[in-house]
Amino acid sequence: MPLASRTVSTLSLVVLIMLLLSSANLSRRSGAQTNMPIPAPGFEFNIFAEPANVAEFALNFGTGPVSLAFDSRGRLFVGTYSGKILILLDNDDNGTVDEVKTFATGLIAPLGLEFRANGDLFISTNVIGGAGRILRLRDTNGDDVADEITTIVDNLPSQGEHQTDKLKFGPDGFLYFAQGSATDNGTPVDGRPAEVPLNAKMLRVNVDSPAPQVEVVASGLRNAFGMAFHPENNQLFATDIGSAEICQPPSPCAGEDLSPLEEINWVVQGGNYGFPGCEGPPVAGNPACAGVRGPIVTFGQHLTPTSITFYTGPQAGDSKNQMLVTLFKHLPSRGGDLERFILTGNAATGFQATQVLPAIIDFGLIDPGDGPVDTAIDPISGDIYSARFDPVHHRDPNEHHHFIYRIHRVGSDAQPFIGPFRPSAVRAGAPGLTVSAFTRHVKPGAVVIDVTDNLALTTRAGSAAFELVADLPASAIASERTIKLAVRNPDGSTSNEQTLAVTKGDPGPDPDKVPQLASMFVYKKKRARVVDQLFAGMKAKKFRLVVGGADFDAGAQLLVNNAPLELESSSGTELIGRMTNGMLAVAGELTVQVRNSTGKSSNVLKLTVSP
Repeated sequence: MPLASRTVSTLSLVVLIMLLLSSANLSRRSGAQTNMPIPAPGFEFNIFAEPANVAEFALNFGTGPVSLAFDSRGRLFVGTYSGKILILLDNDDNGTVDEVKTFATGLIAPLGLEFRANGDLFISTNVIGGAGRILRLRDTNGDDVADEITTIVDNLPSQGEHQTDKLKFGPDGFLYFAQGSATDNGTPVDGRPAEVPLNAKMLRVNVDSPAPQVEVVASGLRNAFGMAFHPENNQLFATDIGSAEICQPPSPCAGEDLSPLEEINWVVQGGNYGFPGCEGPPVAGNPACAGVRGPIVTFGQHLTPTSITFYTGPQAGDSKNQMLVTLFKHLPSRGGDLERFILTGNAATGFQATQVLPAIIDFGLIDPGDGPVDTAIDPISGDIYSARFDPVHHRDPNEHHHFIYRIHRVGSDAQPFIGPFRPSAVRAGAPGLTVSAFTRHVKPGAVVIDVTDNLALTTRAGSAAFELVADLPASAIASERTIKLAVRNPDGSTSNEQTLAVTKGDPGPDPDKVPQLASMFVYKKKRARVVDQLFAGMKAKKFRLVVGGADFDAGAQLLVNNAPLELESSSGTELIGRMTNGMLAVAGELTVQVRNSTGKSSNVLKLTVSP
């Protein structure tokens, strides 16, 4: 695909432009932003991150944000095209970054970020001119640096026009991701790669399998860069960026621009979405359109839809579950904004999408080639964060238009917000319970309120930033019911409500409970004696590994080097596992960890095997 931007010789830039854009004329205008973002009535915004407070964004054109994800504590993780994962913190809760941490480096174009419920971070990366990968990142010691990086899928076909795109966990527990096409329109040119079986597909993988295998979900998706599962009906929706390039000076097309419309598709198992040969709405009489599923939304040529997010959280209100879509390009009268759609229908009859006007925010034109690439919603406050990426080098670092905008309802900064309480359920008749939640805009002296009983609870700050801890008396959880909890500031402003289920039977594993490892030792079964030192080559048949700690659930596993041991006994505070000869085959350090049935993993302890 010939690009006007090929005058920029840097390979990584060319790859990204191929990835994001349906091609663009990247003639530039110097100077600051001439058209400031315009929010819809009822919304306001501020610039959360920019080169002035995130030094990485000022270094060069390839250091800007391309992916966003929040962890369960409401901390924003940002993937930069240069290959870093940053944690951007707002420690004074005023809506702008005041601390930047580097979670990981050297990853190369992490275009997708997705947290699992257990805290693992999964990312898609692309080696320039080489393979795409899915990686799992873990911070096992809690220092906000990834110290365990595991390749889940390797050698994805990312050598062509498009790469391994964003990813999301589905309701079935599989990790879904899109693999872009190798060509612009199905025909390889300029010696570039041809299509192979995994190109232009929606794929999925079971990340818990010891040997993960990629499965094809749907085909004919040229570059499904953005994707999301609906929070209620669990259906998958994805963008698709059309082929061909913009026709504008100084290289106008010879005739009419015949490029296809851009799309949003409802993606179903086994669906064919037309690429190559039938992009956009299927055309009767075109043999390539036989059996092709049409889009539920179309956009004008070249607008480049880059992300889908569903509007959730306490600020969504009557806009709950609207589909939010970023359009990267800002072309005449359309694009460069965060558009919204109401979805109607169901999986049996199909879905329809109705656009809501105006867009939540029009980001305004800075330069023709940059725009929004991803959106994420703070799980605590419901604030919307959108990343703007500038793919072209500027000699003046002040001209690198890398921004993250924070968009929220007018007046919401004066209201406290809370996330789900942990635990979220307790068995009736249990003794008094301690609960905790992460918060936003909570003032000193705030208290947790049992709204159901109109009871102010004893409240204190938790060990983590923006965490509140409260004590719920035994009398409140004596019988089966649902309790509503909120936080009240000293000025009387009250947060959104969260629920705590008091159940008749065992409430089951708490998905938010994180196991904690405190101690570990090895003993020999028959002699019941502690083994003070392990040596390579020892026979481990009679050795038992004992770990102690807290919050182990009924399905907890004892892992050594990420492999589960056969358990002899287990409780909420102790696990005993049978060691194997393979563990003692060679000298080195073994990692020991507990993983609950919910997927939550503990801190790591080290077990030394001496030479």
